Order: sequence, then structure tokens, then C-alpha cells
Amino acid sequence: MAGLDNNTGLDDDVSSESPLVHQDTSYSDNTGQHNEDIDNNKANLNDNTAPTSKLEILGWCLYAWASEPFIVSCVGTYVPIILEQIARDNGVQSGDKISPCKGSRGDPGDGNMPLPPPMMNNTSSASASPPNDASCVLPIFNGKLYIDTSSYALYTFSFSVLIQTICVIAMSGAADRGSYRKTFLILFGIFGALTTMCYWFVRPDGYYAASVLAIVANSAYGCVNVCGNSFLSVLVNNSRDIRTLRNIPSTEDDENAEEDQLTLSTVNTRVGELSSKISGAGAASGYVAALIVQVGTMLMLMAIRNKADGKVSVMGPVKVVIGFVGLWWLLFQIPICAFLKSRASPDLDLSYISHPVRQEYSIVQYQLAVLKYKLRVVKVYVEQGFLTLVDAFHQASKLRDITCFLLGWFVLSDSLTTINSAAILFAKSELGMNTIQLSRISILAMISAVVGSGFIPGYIQTNFGIDIKSMLLVIILWSSVIPLYGILGFFFDTIGLHHAGEMYILAIWYGFSLGGVATISRSMYSMLIPIGQESVFFALFSITDKGSSVLGPFLVGLVIDATHEIRYCFGVLLGLLMLSIPIFWYGVEVDRGVKEAATLSASRAAKVATNGR
Repeated sequence: MAGLDNNTGLDDDVSSESPLVHQDTSYSDNTGQHNEDIDNNKANLNDNTAPTSKLEILGWCLYAWASEPFIVSCVGTYVPIILEQIARDNGVQSGDKISPCKGSRGDPGDGNMPLPPPMMNNTSSASASPPNDASCVLPIFNGKLYIDTSSYALYTFSFSVLIQTICVIAMSGAADRGSYRKTFLILFGIFGALTTMCYWFVRPDGYYAASVLAIVANSAYGCVNVCGNSFLSVLVNNSRDIRTLRNIPSTEDDENAEEDQLTLSTVNTRVGELSSKISGAGAASGYVAALIVQVGTMLMLMAIRNKADGKVSVMGPVKVVIGFVGLWWLLFQIPICAFLKSRASPDLDLSYISHPVRQEYSIVQYQLAVLKYKLRVVKVYVEQGFLTLVDAFHQASKLRDITCFLLGWFVLSDSLTTINSAAILFAKSELGMNTIQLSRISILAMISAVVGSGFIPGYIQTNFGIDIKSMLLVIILWSSVIPLYGILGFFFDTIGLHHAGEMYILAIWYGFSLGGVATISRSMYSMLIPIGQESVFFALFSITDKGSSVLGPFLVGLVIDATHEIRYCFGVLLGLLMLSIPIFWYGVEVDRGVKEAATLSASRAAKVATNGR
């Protein structure tokens, strides 16, 4: 096919003639390291050339199975509760900044679960709702600064996003080199799991420790997510079907150019379908695991409290279930390690860094020299991560479709994430739903997300022949029903989120759309990124996703502060969803994006061959 050869058809496979596979013999006579490196390179080459297997796809799905419960159960439910409670237990009343805080606000359905104070309706008078005299603040930095205990979790997670971004950038350069992609996936998974399990040991006065653990674990999850997502295009491009389609001989004459274009479009369509199916399987496995863990942890909490006749603090049981989630994350690193192939990429040329020669040092000096050598290598890879990301921003600016996709994803991800937060806040304050009811809503949404992540790419997209961009637009329209329904409450008394039962229906609706958008967006983006730069461009994807989490909540907060009515925020969310539609519709053309990515990959390969880096 014109414009698409075998080199661009296979994902980051390494040729033995690649100038990046540098074979340094400067110290091989002394350590034998050179021969070992050659053997490792051959093993990695075998991994690269082998077609994608079902077992390998299973191994990839297990990364979501292992890590997704951390986001849903820990970050989404239990860590905010424990951070708020530990801040309150160590806080003081804002009036005198001496008296200890009063007990947490009661939950209508569970006396141990805190709720935010009721929102003041805009029709209420000041005298009808006196100010809260029990406002609680947490002294930090030896009392130099006081923050509201309800905000402590928000500040913690905001800072964790910053640290996570730095970590993702630092490791992204190495994740696309050698076999580090799988190595980092496993190591960061183990590190995040162990950090989560450390919540078992948090003391009642350890609010700093609780925050640090949340920041570290969330950062580790971000690195795992980038490495895991970057495997998607590797699995798709190495499948037998895609290899067969891309090996069709091309025609170079102008008369058959149209036929080549049709063939290219067929390949891209098939890539999109396969990518959506694999992505859907991964998303579904994550949602199923999150559902199992969420139900399991709820049962654990109920059992602990029933055994204690309800006389138990929030801290103890929640610490137990958070540690259990970490244990889940840790145990499932074993099958990931067994089933997922490394699919190595070219290593950096590090020949200019001399490896220490054993005979020139004493035993201790040699070990120190080796350590210094390894630190220099790490420094090079970290620098490469930042340089590569800067280059990725530069390259993305040249790729119109990548740029428009990331812009659209920034708006879409922001609105969908904020819909969840706004709906939970609305259900608590306006509909008076308790913790158990909100947990049921969470479970319904996860079940629906599992169905959506599999049903949309596996049945709707395939059977109706909907291309991947159109499918994403349909899901956006589907999602817009949720804020639109909330707006109807301004005009009707019987519909428009006036009753708790409506939240259960919207939870199913929201979950179905969330599962679909997680699957389709990831597979669509994987088609547009240049081959061999999966981790770097998925780092951009992650940064865009996480960075967008600031805008939506900030806008919603401004609206609530100005109107004292949460329902108005549904208008903002509907506007954000509608804004994303023209960005994707006019800005992203999948076939064009695939061509541009292939051209950029070829140009980059030529540049690397010339410069040796």
C-alpha cells in the first residue's frame, strides 16, 4: 500500500540492524556483560516478532483488574473519608483555634460516615439557617497555617496530581526503551500496592503520613496507567489480522492510488475495531474488579461494625479495607508478570558512559563505581523523559489530529469526572441520600460501566458499522442526557432529580456512558500516536486527563458560591459536553491522523539513525 510499509505496520519491533541497539564491547572481556546483553536482546526480539496471543491480552487486562479498585475504592471512596476524619480528629474549632473539633457530622444512614453540611437553598433566609459554630480547621506547619478539614483531602489529591505528573514524565523516557515498559508496570504496581497497605499502620495523629501515602500511591497508579495504556497499540499492531492486512503489497501508479486509499481505510477501520475490543476487555476487567472489591469492602465494613455493635470509629474499619485493596493490587502482579510480554523497544545508546572495569578497583570501590554508573544511566533516562515529552509536545503540535483530540479529551474528561462529583454532592445535600444509598449508586454505575465497555465496541460499533469517531460522538450525546435531566428540575416538580429513585436510573445511564467513553477514547487515541512513542504520548494523554480535573470542579464551585444552588452546575457540565462535540467533529480525522503519525515515525527513525540517539 502506498504510504504504509511493513516498518510502520508493526509496533516498535527492533531490527538487529537498528542503530539504537548498541553493542558495546568495551568491557565485555572483563565482565561477560556484553554476551548477556546480546542474549537478552535476542530474547526481546523473539518477544517482539511473536504475534499477540490471547494469554498476552489476558495479562494486559489483569493490569486494570489489579489497579482499578485502587481508584474506585480508595481514591473515590475510602481515602477521602479517612483524610477528612483524621484531619477532624486533629483539628481545632475555627473560633478560638484551641478547642478540639466536635464529632463528625452524622450520616442519616450511618452514624460513623461524615457528610458535608447541608447546602443553603437560595430561597432560605439567613435567620432560618444559622452559621455553623462547629467549623473545624486543621493547623499545619506548626500552626502557621489553618485549613478547613473538609478541604484537606482536596489539597492532598491536588498535590498528588502534580507529583504524579512529574513521575510520569520522568519515567516515560525509559518506558519506551528496552523492556522497561513491562518492568515499570510491575515495579510501580508493587510500590503502589505496598504504599496502600501501609494505611494499616497510620496512627490517629498521623495526618501527614496519611496524606503522603495517598500522594505516593496515587503517583504510582499514574505511572502504572501510562505503562499499561501504552501496551494497547503494541498488542493491536502485533495481532495476526493487522499484520496480514498491512503486508498487502502496495501499488505505486496513480491509477491504483484510490484503491490503495481504500485499503488503508480498511486497515484503519479494522485497527479501530480491534483496538476498541481489546480496550473494552481491559476496561471491563477493571470495572468488574472494582465492583468485586467495592462490594467486598462494604461487607467487611458492615461485619466489623456489627461485631462491635456499631460502636467503632471511622478510622479503624476504613484502614482495614484500604489495606485490603492494596493487598489485592499486590497479589495480581504475579499473573501480570507471567502472561504479559515485554515487547522491547530500542535501548538508548549509552556507549559514551563507560562501565567500570572490575580489575581497576577494589571490591568496595568497584561496587561504588557500578552504583555511580547506574545513577548516571538513570539520570540520562530521566532527562530523556523530560526532553522526549518536550519533543512530544512539539511533535503533537505538528499533528493536528493529536492536538485536537487532546483538547477535546481535556473538555470531555473534565465534564464526565465532574458530573460524578456534582451528582454525589447533589444526592447528599439536596436529596438527603445516606452513605449506604450512595454506595449502591456506585455499584450500579460500575455494573453498567462493565456492560458499556463491552457492549458498545463489541456489539453496537461492530454490528452497526459505526466508525470510531462517530461512536465517540454518540457516547457524548448519550452522556449529555444526565446534566440535561438535572436542568429539567428547574421547570418540573415531578421529574428532574427531585427524588432519590431518579439517581439510581441516572447511575446506570452514567455508568454505561463512562464504560463506553473509556474504551473508545483510549483505542481512538492509540491509533493516532506515532509508533515507538506510546508511553510518551500516553503520558500526554494522562497529563491532559489529570490536568483537566482542576477546571470542572473550580467552575462548579464558583457557580455554587454565586447561586447557593447546586442544580445550576448541571448547566455548566452540559455546556462542557456540548463544547467537546465540535472539537472532535471538525478537528479529528482518523485516517489523516494515522498517516501523519506514520510519517512522523518514519522521520523520527531517520533522525535517530543519523544522530545515533
